[in-house]
Amino acid sequence: MSRLSHFFTTSIGQKQLMAITGLVWVLFLIGHLSGNLSLLLGPEAFNAYAEFLSSQPLLIPVEIVLSIILLTHVFLAIRITIQNRTARGTKYMHKDASGANFASRSMILTGLLIFAFMIIHLMNFKFGGYEDHDLKLYGLVMEKFTHPEFSLMYLGFMLVLGAHLVHAIQSVFQTFGWNHPIYTPLIKRISLALALILATGFAYLPLWAWLIKKGGV
Repeated sequence: MSRLSHFFTTSIGQKQLMAITGLVWVLFLIGHLSGNLSLLLGPEAFNAYAEFLSSQPLLIPVEIVLSIILLTHVFLAIRITIQNRTARGTKYMHKDASGANFASRSMILTGLLIFAFMIIHLMNFKFGGYEDHDLKLYGLVMEKFTHPEFSLMYLGFMLVLGAHLVHAIQSVFQTFGWNHPIYTPLIKRISLALALILATGFAYLPLWAWLIKKGGV
């Protein structure tokens, strides 16, 4: 156990732990998007999904574990960034075979913006008092998404999410040394596709509510 603890104090150990915690949240986003798409099926389906989740006895323990994983990821990201800036004396940049791009250069910024968005998201939806709406969570979500300023903010954060994920998913393979001249281009394409699917999927929800449904329930 002490050897494992020591490993996670090393630079490579911290990077691998950050990659693992990030991957857990990518998997969570896939599941979260799958459930949120039930919004398109109407209030009964979406509220049934929400009630199913809230009735699970393991919901709170899982939320606590996910919170710890997220805070660990954020802490390691900040710590590694500071360590690399100190060691190099220059701004730390992720690099890959094709050189640094916007997504790789802005990982710490987009990550912190996503963290801020998650706080806003929880305040508006999880703790938004959806019990007071006639159609419960569905009614609350539709109300929020039919406010132009809220929807535009949400869409902006989804662009940030996509930019963060496209490099983050690639970095998981790079961190564990799974680079290969043949497979790396494929990994990059898969990373881009998954980032686009997640960002576009979440972004479609306010667009559907705002432009198509126009607040109708």
